[in-house]
Amino acid sequence: MASKPRRITQREIARIAGVSQTTVSMVLNDRDGSNVRIPEETRARVKAAIEASTYVADPAARRLAGLDNQIVGVFTYEAALSPESMDFYGPLLNGIERAAERIGCDLLFFTSSPVEDGRRSLFHRKTRLRLADGCILLGQQMDAAELERLVDERFPFVAVGRRDETEARVPYVGLDYVTPTLALVDRARELGHERAVYLRRDRTSPTARDRLGAVETADAEARLAFAITGEGDLDGLAELVRSHAATIVFAEDVFLAEDAIHALTTAGAAVPGEVSIAALAEVRGHRTGERALTGFRVPRERVAAAALELLQQLITAPADEWDELDLQRVLQAEVEAGETLVERAAR
Repeated sequence: MASKPRRITQREIARIAGVSQTTVSMVLNDRDGSNVRIPEETRARVKAAIEASTYVADPAARRLAGLDNQIVGVFTYEAALSPESMDFYGPLLNGIERAAERIGCDLLFFTSSPVEDGRRSLFHRKTRLRLADGCILLGQQMDAAELERLVDERFPFVAVGRRDETEARVPYVGLDYVTPTLALVDRARELGHERAVYLRRDRTSPTARDRLGAVETADAEARLAFAITGEGDLDGLAELVRSHAATIVFAEDVFLAEDAIHALTTAGAAVPGEVSIAALAEVRGHRTGERALTGFRVPRERVAAAALELLQQLITAPADEWDELDLQRVLQAEVEAGETLVERAAR
């Protein structure tokens, strides 16, 4: 595990800015800039020092002083509001919004950190993390060093999705994808399917590994005989289905399922008459022709609400009591029967 960064103190901020520690504290606690005793030049110098060191004010101390902002931050490691991302992030953001409304807090969506090489950095100098009492983290991949730093600094945060980028005890609310994957495999077996193809992306996220692990377990236990292929081999999918004598294709996500349907039908295969299709992901609202896609029903709004509930516990509890809390929670995704997994056609 990466070594934990040393916490930056107010004393060091004072040294960098050339002011007293009392002045630093006054600037941190002067939320609306109404303290006229602090010259603007001094305030600007302290803020510049804070940004340069990515100092995060101690949330416990701020709560004790009655200075909590009733603001929860939301940080996404990837762009969340693009048309391609909203299918995944939309229900999560909707759930966070509803939960925040119920507890009477505002949401601060951190977007000032630029997306570089497909990801944002939480500790980018532009990210105003210290404005929030705590933060919800969203993303397929998260930065292990940043997670460790948040844990080390006892800053209240909750990651959405199971995390194993680090051995640090990261608070998270995740989903069990193994159980519904095996349930869907067993359903296919009940419908007479014996051989299958798993179409996956080149991802190493915990959920991607969970799905792949479940497929490999099903293959090892002879529930279905799987051939595994990647998204880069879509052009050869129809040939692989034929050579493997597969009668069902499982895809890692709904968009890969749609790509698989296109590749198979273009090659002349009837879906689902000859080849059934199932996505190991949320499928609500997705159809192929007149048929609803088979896959999972993922309670993303419930995940978001549980994440905010856990965050509120961290914000309100003393940091030395966090170890007594249930910090890592897993909810259950369920099978959505759909209409693209059908009985195997007689041959």
